[in-house]
Amino acid sequence: MNASLPFDASARRLEGLGGRPIRAALALALAVTVGLAACGPAANSTPPPTPSGSTAPGGSLGPSVAPSAAQTASPSADATAAPPSETVTAFFYMWYGTPAHDGAWRHWNQNSHLPPGDIASQFYPEAGPYSSRDPAVLAAQMAELRSAGIGVVAVSWWGRGSWDDQSLDALFAAATPAGIKIAFHLEPYTGQTAASVASDIRYLLGRFGASPALYRVSRATSASASTAPRAVFYLFAPSRLPAAALKAALGGLRGTADDSIVMIHSPKAASAVHDGGDGVYTYDPLASPDSFAALVAGCRADNLICSPDVSPGFDDRQAVTNPQPTIDRQNGARYDAMWQAAIATAPEWIGIVSFNEWHEGTQIEPARDYAAGARTYTGYEGAWGVTGAAAPDAYLTRTAYWVARFSQGG
Repeated sequence: MNASLPFDASARRLEGLGGRPIRAALALALAVTVGLAACGPAANSTPPPTPSGSTAPGGSLGPSVAPSAAQTASPSADATAAPPSETVTAFFYMWYGTPAHDGAWRHWNQNSHLPPGDIASQFYPEAGPYSSRDPAVLAAQMAELRSAGIGVVAVSWWGRGSWDDQSLDALFAAATPAGIKIAFHLEPYTGQTAASVASDIRYLLGRFGASPALYRVSRATSASASTAPRAVFYLFAPSRLPAAALKAALGGLRGTADDSIVMIHSPKAASAVHDGGDGVYTYDPLASPDSFAALVAGCRADNLICSPDVSPGFDDRQAVTNPQPTIDRQNGARYDAMWQAAIATAPEWIGIVSFNEWHEGTQIEPARDYAAGARTYTGYEGAWGVTGAAAPDAYLTRTAYWVARFSQGG
């Protein structure tokens, strides 16, 4: 693990052990998803209001205006909008489980919590803790992604035979009719080596290479001259592996049917060059958005893909015994600052950390204020001035605005 990274991957990735009734509002979203109706914002959408008096690193937070009617409506209401963007990827987690669906709690009970009233998060899912293997949950999540304009997820993957590996068929089944594409986020599992990274890529392509939901991109880089559509893999914390060995292992994929776009987790373009990757992504919710400009410029100079990652905040106090510094969401101001800084650098891609990493409080999945026993949970009430029934979807709505801005060139 790179010493410059601000949080412990092993701590944030602990295997925990969640029931989610599907909210009625998502029944409509599911119907829209199956029909492949897009749900993003219109091109001339007016942004929701910026919190009065809020500040955050990275410059101006943009105009302070009232939200449009389209933005305060249900995320699935607009069936005429553009398809979701394939240049915006949300990091996605399938490690949640419930006794009703999976025989035991998974992850919601991390750090000795007792679901469903007491979960390993400072926030509470709008409909409660859920199973990531529930087809109804997955269909609803695909609809939520489309409503936010997000066309790609990078699914957390922990090695062959892992819970996450065994959950992939359900994810691909949900993503295909929804028009959502899937990339893989290769996590630092026990026994992972440079050679196993290349072997894992071959394994996953063997299983899902023919799926229409697999995310493929035609882009030659300094690591590969191929212009054929290639699957996309994100490699987390590669500094644990010898750079020369990793470069050799990835080099063995070049020029073969398994040649893939491999994104290296790092704040520096040089890391991709050393490791033989095709680009870099940051996955750092504690980062200053001021760091994006140099990173994107470095990638452009080295013919690499750059994906600076934006995040609404960070709070892992309920999930680990030694929490990292909390980054307050500032009623949405932090999220705005990161999006503005990222878009200003004109990167090829932008990543969102995250769709549903509830342990670290980086999620944009709908959340609500909730109290159970001694626990009081934070929702999104008041973010961008949004209150009431629209509040749980505030981050989906705001994401749709920023995705549209990015798609239009800023």
